[in-house]
Amino acid sequence: MTVKHNEQRTRSLILQAAFEIVCIYGFAGVTLGNLAKHIGMSKSGLFAHFKSIEQLHLELIKHIGNVFRSEVVSPAQDVAEGLPRLEATISNWLIWASRPTELGGAPLLASFFEFDDREGSVRDSLLEEGSGWCTHLRQLAIQAVAMGDFRQDLDAEQFVFELCGIYFSFHVSERFMRHSGSHGFATVAVKGLVDRARRH
Repeated sequence: MTVKHNEQRTRSLILQAAFEIVCIYGFAGVTLGNLAKHIGMSKSGLFAHFKSIEQLHLELIKHIGNVFRSEVVSPAQDVAEGLPRLEATISNWLIWASRPTELGGAPLLASFFEFDDREGSVRDSLLEEGSGWCTHLRQLAIQAVAMGDFRQDLDAEQFVFELCGIYFSFHVSERFMRHSGSHGFATVAVKGLVDRARRH
């Protein structure tokens, strides 16, 4: 029991260290050499927990997805259904991209560009996470329609497309251009999108 617990703890430490690296250097920076140096472990020690860099990347994607859901999705579940929950989710999502530099940005979003033209299991896993998030947002929009907050003829697919466009623009402005007004601009843009979707 103790051995298994120690193994799980070590894997968690490795994944957290990989998370810190990927936030700044992308998946290309998450090599066994960089990771071993970052946590003070030998490469052979890493291989005892992850048999390949691909397996490590796949586990890292799951880890980031779990952290994202705990910080963005879960807190919004305590908010009333419909538009309030959607707005809480969006607010948490914007905060997710504004975290401190050492754990900053949305690493999975950045990786979409890193792997957009590369095939393989890592791209497939990223696609699954991205598609799952869009599905969640679409369900929230549909829920807002059902609750009477949004108009009945709302195209939820288009709503999510535009919402993601706002977020992508916000991410670039916030993380790369470091524009001090990014959050305000994104908030106004989201409000405009929501107002157009409201039931009149």
